[in-house]
Amino acid sequence: MRKNTKPLLLLIGIFFSLLAGILIGRGLHYKNSPALDHLTSLSRQDKTMVVVPTSTVSEPADSSEKTLSQRSPQQLASIEETGWMKFGGLNLLEDNISFRFAPGCESGSSVVIPAIQIIPWHETVFEDGEFGIGKNLAVGWEHLGHDGLWIHSGWDFWLERSPATDLQYYLETDALNEILPLERIRYQLDNCLLGSQVKLEQSQQNLATKVTAAVRVAATGVDELSRHTMDLVPYLAQAYPDSGFADLGEDTLLIYFCGRAALDERTAPDAGYWTQTRYIIALEPIE
Repeated sequence: MRKNTKPLLLLIGIFFSLLAGILIGRGLHYKNSPALDHLTSLSRQDKTMVVVPTSTVSEPADSSEKTLSQRSPQQLASIEETGWMKFGGLNLLEDNISFRFAPGCESGSSVVIPAIQIIPWHETVFEDGEFGIGKNLAVGWEHLGHDGLWIHSGWDFWLERSPATDLQYYLETDALNEILPLERIRYQLDNCLLGSQVKLEQSQQNLATKVTAAVRVAATGVDELSRHTMDLVPYLAQAYPDSGFADLGEDTLLIYFCGRAALDERTAPDAGYWTQTRYIIALEPIE
């Protein structure tokens, strides 16, 4: 009996040691995610270019737990005066908001970004863990009059789905969840997502919008993209002239999220599985 117990305990010890190694490795992978490295480039640029009410920048790190309705009258007045994060008559900071896409290639189908809470950009939002992978959060920022949302996609350390994962899967995978070749991903983006209608839902309000611009930035272009956080729209209009960004109107909301490498595309060795590429799409209200 004792002779059999020792090998069993040894096997159990080896199993748990391997499991611990895997968990630690995955934890380090997400801690050093290239997606977060890219997003922190916003913090290194000229702060005067980011139009954010001072009251939202000075809030403590737990501001992600607050909605606009819980803020002071002074903070509300500041946001009202600046008009920051207003889109199609909605105040994006007032309450959680969801997005329902109706792709043009599949009649009756929909792709959803579930209700997310928007954190106003502040200097440490990407470093202090507030905007973590797997959380139903987005970071709102403004550049040259355009409002934008950084949204995570993919899966977190505990295999929880990030908000933009379904949209990422729609563009990149087939019915069996296998990665598509590059030509097919481009088709999904340019012929199915671009031009599709998107319904925004916030509390008792709905807003009908349309995808009027869309681009996929390959791994080779991500580094250059990261240098144009505060002139994103004009950069995309120049670098990707067929993407639709040159024709955007004044009332525009950008959604920015990461993507994977295509089946027939070389992967970037310094980027993670979920953070090989970047997608940027623009929504405009339907009049």
